[in-house]
Amino acid sequence: MLKSITLFLFLFASVISTKGQAFQGGIAGGLVGSQVAGDTYSGFHKPGAYAGFWVRLNISEISSLQTELSYFQKGSRHNPDEKHQDFTFYLMRLGYIEMPFLYQIHFKNRLTIETGPSLSFLLHNYEVVDYVEFVDGDYNLINPSLMFGFGYEVTEKLSVNFRNVNSLTSIRHDEVTGAVRRMFDLGQYNDCILFFLSYKF
Repeated sequence: MLKSITLFLFLFASVISTKGQAFQGGIAGGLVGSQVAGDTYSGFHKPGAYAGFWVRLNISEISSLQTELSYFQKGSRHNPDEKHQDFTFYLMRLGYIEMPFLYQIHFKNRLTIETGPSLSFLLHNYEVVDYVEFVDGDYNLINPSLMFGFGYEVTEKLSVNFRNVNSLTSIRHDEVTGAVRRMFDLGQYNDCILFFLSYKF
């Protein structure tokens, strides 16, 4: 993973320093709402942060390929609800290095749509069940996802963006209560909505 990150950083620096018009680069940051399918809870109640940078290759007048390197917080949260006699508390915090590879289509009205696969590399994990830290979770270090989103150029440099990010395989090895099936895998899956600003250099 370190070799991939080093290569990306080198590519990013090369792109920013070049004067060619085919490549573009920038930074991005925003907020994440996340949930974990298969944890018996529902709703995007776990807030998180997203920050990183990107490199884009224009392949035609209306399309481009983009790759990124970002820090992406995911997980799940369930707070007690005394009104409904629910006193359980649950918190899962997951921090990833995210590397998506996106195909983008740009429209004349400044709207962009994008989709593509992404690889998440787990940096840290933290899980609490009823205020007691759960230390036996066996999480996968690499988790592939699928992204879909759109953006709107507010100015030539600044855009507002939205993405939906869904795991394709389970985020953990161990068996858990409430596990669901997605494609050919059984387990728990990150589902995230992402709102962020992107600035082009």
